[in-house]
Amino acid sequence: MGENEWDRYVRELVEREKKAKNQCYQLAKKYFPEDEFEIKRVNAYFDDQGRVRCLVDFKNKYFDPFDCGDYCWASAYSDEEYEECVETCEENLEAALTNSVEFLTDGTVLEATIAGDCGPAWCYEDEEYEEFERRRKEFFDKFDKIGCKISEGWIHPHELIGGAEWEEPPATCFYHMEAKKEGMCRVDKVLDAMKEVW
Repeated sequence: MGENEWDRYVRELVEREKKAKNQCYQLAKKYFPEDEFEIKRVNAYFDDQGRVRCLVDFKNKYFDPFDCGDYCWASAYSDEEYEECVETCEENLEAALTNSVEFLTDGTVLEATIAGDCGPAWCYEDEEYEEFERRRKEFFDKFDKIGCKISEGWIHPHELIGGAEWEEPPATCFYHMEAKKEGMCRVDKVLDAMKEVW
């Protein structure tokens, strides 16, 4: 490959990547409107089949699982400890509440981790286990119907500030999902289903 050919190849590659990133940015604006979401980062890359994959990190502006000030008030012994606790908690909570979704340009979710309320994943103290199982199944069935495989995990305030405490509310749950097959588990449908836990 001559020098001119190499330069042309590099220019074409750069242009292709720029177009892919712009396409992903436009899709991110469509799926995550600014009145509800804050888009933190948009990236694009090509898979081994030459398809554009979009990676979007975003935050739901209205999901606020617990107040760091209230939580730290109960566990700090001095004003200095309280301020340090709140600062650490808020920094870590901001990172924990930044969701991530990787999808194809047709909207198929390849992989996502989205923070939400723990209601569907946890049994309440005064709740019969059968009722909890029914609630959990209903929530997970929503994702099954739109073609998603889903699982969950969670994080507690004490894990954001350090220290060991009982695993009890408050907590933030993370719902991990991916499409069962291409064309299913679309970003817009996933966000609709997540409204129950926001």
